Amino acid sequence: MSNNIWPTYRDKIAGVWKLLSYEVFDGTGPDKKLVAKPHGDVPLGRVQISRNGYLSAHLTNPGRVKSLPSGKAWQEGGDAEVAYVARGHSMYCGYLKLFEDEKGLYWETRVDISTDPSQAGSLQVRRAELTEEGGKSFMVLQPERDMVMEDGSRTRGVLRWEKIE
Repeated sequence: MSNNIWPTYRDKIAGVWKLLSYEVFDGTGPDKKLVAKPHGDVPLGRVQISRNGYLSAHLTNPGRVKSLPSGKAWQEGGDAEVAYVARGHSMYCGYLKLFEDEKGLYWETRVDISTDPSQAGSLQVRRAELTEEGGKSFMVLQPERDMVMEDGSRTRGVLRWEKIE
């Protein structure tokens, strides 16, 4: 296994990142087709990465973070309306390790907490591409594993981020 190269990239990656787009494709090749934007055209998301490599990621569909349809508080809402809001939100956190191979940079995050309980304790692996443009830093993350959508289909996500802090 490769050595963790986090110290080499810490200054470029540590900080707060704003989600610019989240697109899901039916595969990874040149013929891939866009099949969904799980959090809409203007997704709401932040990833905060500490200087020691602790990552906290929160993504949601902004249309689902309004008041519950019943007008009740979250704790008092019915199961169906709370589930609708909860399924529009994804979150996980844990320490990441950064590696490089023939395909480029990738990180592995050992999940401490997740909105999907089955992910706790798992490794989340993301390919990472870092660029700079006009004095701004950008990052594209692509999960190594297929993602399961609400309808049960399996897809591949591409998330684009801008560093804001």
